[in-house]
Amino acid sequence: MTALLQSGALIAVIVLLITAEIVVLYRRYHTTATTASISAFLPNLLAGLFLMCGIQLAIWDAPSTALLGCLTMAGLCHLFEFSQYWRGR
Repeated sequence: MTALLQSGALIAVIVLLITAEIVVLYRRYHTTATTASISAFLPNLLAGLFLMCGIQLAIWDAPSTALLGCLTMAGLCHLFEFSQYWRGR
């Protein structure tokens, strides 16, 4: 398991799944238009994407500025999502 984490394969699979989820939600909305818009889910999905990248950077002992950048972007995505809920969207 440690070798899987160190290689980055596990996080890459998770990132691919998040990307596939974004594509599926986008296509489903544009074909049926009865489901919620992708904009309702995108901030949460992007936050997860940035967190996964941050985990991988931490495992690889990347510079702390890169890790801080990923965590900042994840936090901003969550703040944007919270502001959407606050406005009632």
